[in-house]
Amino acid sequence: MNKIRPVPRHHADGLDTNTTDASSAGLTRRKTLLGLAVGGATVALSGSLLGCATPSDESEASSSEDGSSVDFDLAVAAPGASSVYPFALPALGFAHDAIEAVVDARTMEIHHGKHHQGYTNKLNAALEGNAEVQGKSLLTLLSGLQDLPDSVRTAVRNNGGGYLNHSLFWPLLAPGGGTSPEGGLAAAIDEQFGSVDGFRETFATQAKGLFGSGWAWLSADSTGALQITRYANQDTPLSSGLKPVLGIDVWEHAYYLKYQNRRGDYVNNFLDTVNWSQASANFAA
Repeated sequence: MNKIRPVPRHHADGLDTNTTDASSAGLTRRKTLLGLAVGGATVALSGSLLGCATPSDESEASSSEDGSSVDFDLAVAAPGASSVYPFALPALGFAHDAIEAVVDARTMEIHHGKHHQGYTNKLNAALEGNAEVQGKSLLTLLSGLQDLPDSVRTAVRNNGGGYLNHSLFWPLLAPGGGTSPEGGLAAAIDEQFGSVDGFRETFATQAKGLFGSGWAWLSADSTGALQITRYANQDTPLSSGLKPVLGIDVWEHAYYLKYQNRRGDYVNNFLDTVNWSQASANFAA
């Protein structure tokens, strides 16, 4: 288990994650944190403009700007994912056609076998031949981008983020999980959003409204308080010092074959079939 500090990074809606981002090297960081009231709940839209991360260290146990930190257990949240180089594609964990109500088999095959594999391959290629960088865990790499050589920084940010986000995503889609929040997560959702329906309304609004490509996440801070955050491209809640609990990929490659431009239907179907057992374990870990 690791303690992760917030790492504000550049967010640019619609930027292809596999292209070079000129802002990822050498520019001044300016953090933004906006709070919106949606359905009575606070929604944090977290990001930063023009820059990279705050400093980190090898222990992955450092404090946030307010002195707090969050625990994150990759083995619980993303079973089978690699924590260090060389990175391997984790198994999907279910048949491609197992969640047809949400995503069709062909999309799952392409999303996992091509897109996630692509992030994996490009992350490994970026680190190949660099022993010093290879010795750092994925979480250390993503929380210490400003310490990386210019030659690998953007590739680690984009492809390391893509590798981690997708590794967290598949278990949340796995069939056979709980149909409602459990334990501490159930109580936290009731406290923050009033009810599961209140959470669904707020989360769906944010996922549907994200411009361009990115992710919407239900996340927890160091006190266990929940908030909904959304990120462009392949940034993650860990970059804001938050623990990822439940997230949805709203890149078009995640749903377009089945839904075309009907992102809202995809989001609603995801929420109808989410693996709450996994989400509850993520929150408790």
